[in-house]
Amino acid sequence: MELTIRRSLDGVFFIDCGDEQRCFAMWLERELNNDRDFVAQLLGRLKCLQALDELRIDSAEFRFVANRDEVLIKVSTDTLGEDVIDQLDDLNLDAAESACGYDDFLLLLQNIIDY
Repeated sequence: MELTIRRSLDGVFFIDCGDEQRCFAMWLERELNNDRDFVAQLLGRLKCLQALDELRIDSAEFRFVANRDEVLIKVSTDTLGEDVIDQLDDLNLDAAESACGYDDFLLLLQNIIDY
């Protein structure tokens, strides 16, 4: 998975994981900018998953589901706010989801922490 991380002069993180992973980038950006420890805490929770366990996190805009095989995030259109719609301007809401392998996602999170 491609990854570009930038930080503005005022400390705001910008994450780009490519077009296919746009939902991950938007969600991680939002959560990380609200809580600097979010990514490290998420990584810890994911590493504790057992074979049949599943981690679900629902926020106002996104639904995140992970197991030891796959990580999935999708836009929750039920409570979609105008700010998210603005960010999704080129993204078809029917395809507003991202998925990747468990190990790839752990690597992505570790790279964000190491940044």
